[in-house]
Amino acid sequence: MEAVNIQFAPKTGTEEEWNEAYARLADYFRSYQLHNRIRRTQLILETLQRAAEAHKKDTSRTPTAHSIDQARRMLREWLAAIYSDMNLNESQLEAAGRLGFHLSGGPARWPNFFLDKNNLPADMKEAMLSAVRNSGPGMQVSKMTPREMDLGIVSDVAEDTFDRLGRHPLLRYSVLIGIVGSVLGYLYFLLA
Repeated sequence: MEAVNIQFAPKTGTEEEWNEAYARLADYFRSYQLHNRIRRTQLILETLQRAAEAHKKDTSRTPTAHSIDQARRMLREWLAAIYSDMNLNESQLEAAGRLGFHLSGGPARWPNFFLDKNNLPADMKEAMLSAVRNSGPGMQVSKMTPREMDLGIVSDVAEDTFDRLGRHPLLRYSVLIGIVGSVLGYLYFLLA
């Protein structure tokens, strides 16, 4: 087996920032249950190369932000090749892609083809497509407008009671004295 030679020397950013970017990318790819370490390392290095180019152009963002952005871009490109016949926006594409990859058993069956749009096996593409087609109806954006809560007769009785107590201060104080007296009597009964 040949030795692995890693050629990664970004022109911008610190070593700590790029190590943090590496760690975040490893977590990101692990979230797809990509447990094949060799493939995961290949994807991380490819993503870091792209992120280093992007960071050279825009140093206002951190290497980690560029790395995750590049990983998501690579994911969208790969999923666009798979779901090209479906009419999906970006967020639907990412959600459908994650769902399709997991439902089709992609992490276990095709880990070496994750994010490889040039060597996409036909059975993987069909499995991912059928997993999304059979998963249920399409998601639709709904809108819920707040309405007043209707408690029925309870709210009517409470409203009438508070209204009466507000108009008659003597009645209000007598109810308050009755409640306080009941609580004190109950405590006396418990402690005596």
